Amino acid sequence: MEENQVWNLIELPEGCNLVKSKWVYKRKLGSEGEIIKYKARLVAKGYSQIKGIDYDETFSPVARFESVRTLLALAAQNDLHVHQMDVTSAFLNGELQEDIYMSQPEGYVCKGKEDLVCKLKRSIYGLKQSSRCWNSSLNSYLKKLNFVQSVCDPCIYVKGTENPLILAVYVDDIILICKSASEIQSVKCNLMNQYKMSDLGQLKYFLGVKVDQNVKNGTIFLSQSAYAERLINKFGMSEANPVKTPIEPNFKFDAVNDDNRLSDPVEYQSVIGSLLYLATKTRPDICFAVGKLARYCSNPSKVHWLAAKGVIRYLKGTVNYGLLYSRSEAGTCVGFSDADWAGDLTDRKSTSGYTFQMSGASVSWLSSKQTCVALSTAEAEYLALSKAAQEAIWLQQFLASLKFPCDEPMLIHEDNQAAISISKEFVCSKRTKHIDIKFHYVRDQVNDNKIVIDYCSSSEMVADILTKGLTYDKFAKFRKMLGLTCV
Repeated sequence: MEENQVWNLIELPEGCNLVKSKWVYKRKLGSEGEIIKYKARLVAKGYSQIKGIDYDETFSPVARFESVRTLLALAAQNDLHVHQMDVTSAFLNGELQEDIYMSQPEGYVCKGKEDLVCKLKRSIYGLKQSSRCWNSSLNSYLKKLNFVQSVCDPCIYVKGTENPLILAVYVDDIILICKSASEIQSVKCNLMNQYKMSDLGQLKYFLGVKVDQNVKNGTIFLSQSAYAERLINKFGMSEANPVKTPIEPNFKFDAVNDDNRLSDPVEYQSVIGSLLYLATKTRPDICFAVGKLARYCSNPSKVHWLAAKGVIRYLKGTVNYGLLYSRSEAGTCVGFSDADWAGDLTDRKSTSGYTFQMSGASVSWLSSKQTCVALSTAEAEYLALSKAAQEAIWLQQFLASLKFPCDEPMLIHEDNQAAISISKEFVCSKRTKHIDIKFHYVRDQVNDNKIVIDYCSSSEMVADILTKGLTYDKFAKFRKMLGLTCV
C-alpha cells in the first residue's frame, strides 16, 4: 500500500461516509491442488458505499471462456506460442474519480494519528468500482501500445496483421499468443515497465483450468482434474462406484413426490454450482445433465440429489478427461445443432443443443431449454438452429477480428431435413406460419451466404449429447467427437 501510495491520512470531512476495512486470508492453489502461497489482502467493506457519492458505474468486462478456448485452438492449429502474466495487486493501479474515505487497517494504525482516516487515491480491493478502474487503466495503456480492442470481446486485444499478437485479459490474468516469441517478450517488457507483474512463462494454469502444451506434438490439453478430485472429496464421494454416463436415458426429472423434497437445498445448490463450473469450462459431456438439474435448485428433491450424485460418480471415472486441441487438416470451425422435442415433461418445452469445433475439439457449446413450446420436431430443430446460427456469426466475426478470417461460410450440421428446408426457403404453411420472426434469423444468414446448413445423420449428430440422456455406446461415441479424451 505504501509502495503504491494508495492513500493519504487526513481528518474525516464532516458529513462524509466512512468505509471500514478488513483483512482477508487465502491459500492460493496450483494446477494440482497444491498450496502455492498464503495471501493476506487488505480490502474495503464496499457494501457500505453509497451510490452517487462513493461510486457510480461499476461494470467491468472479462474475457469469455469461449474466446479463450478459441484462442488456444488457433494456437494449436497454427503453432503459436502461448504465454501468461499475472498482475501483482492489479486493483491498486486504478485511479479513483470519487472521494472515498476508509478506516486505517487493523494492526497498522499510525501512533498519534488514531483519529485520522485514509483518503484513497487508488482503487482498493473490495470497492465496488475497483475492477472498472483497473480495467480502464490497462485498456488505456494497451491502446498506447497500438493494441486494437476486439469488437466481439472487449477483453481481447490484437496487435499487427501479418503475425498478430493476441492478448486476452481476465481481471489480473493475461494471456499472450503470437507466432514470434521475441514479440511476446517485447510486450512483456512494456507491461512490466508500466505495472508490477509476474512473468509466468508458458501458459500452464488459468482460472482453475490446467493447460498442458506439448510443443513436440503441437497439442494443447485443457483439464480440471484437480478441481474434479476436490469436488469428489468435498461431497464424500471418494469411495463411490463410478458410472458410465452422467444421466440415465429417459430419466424422469419431473415425476417427483412432494414428500421427497429436501428440507435444506444448500448442499444441493453447492453441488450444482461446482458442477456448472466444470460443465462450462472443459466438460461439455456433463452440460445437459447439470443444466437440467440446475432448474431445480430452489426446490430440489431426493431424486434430484441422487441424480446430482450420479454426475459426480461419472466424474470419478472420468476425472482426467479434458479437451485436446491439435492441428487438423481442415483447420476450420464447424458447428452441430440438435434439439430434443418436448423433452420437459412439465411444460413440454424442448431442449436446444449446439457445439462448434476447431482443431479437433469443442470451443463453444450450449444446452438450454427453449423459451416457447415447439409444435413439431422440425420447429424444435429450427429454433435450436437459430441459436447455433447466432453463435456461428459471432465466431466468424471474432476470428476476423483476430486476423484469422473464415474464407468460406461456416458449416452447421443438422439432422432434420424439414428444418434445413425452412432455413433455406421461404416456406409458409399452417405448420410454420406461427414461428416467431426472430427465429428466422438463420434464414437471413443462409441467404447472405454467411453460414451453410448441411444434413448430418442422427448417428453422427454430436450435439445430441447436449439435449438428452444417452445410452453408453452413443454417449461414448459423441464424447470422443466432442474432443474429450484422457491424456
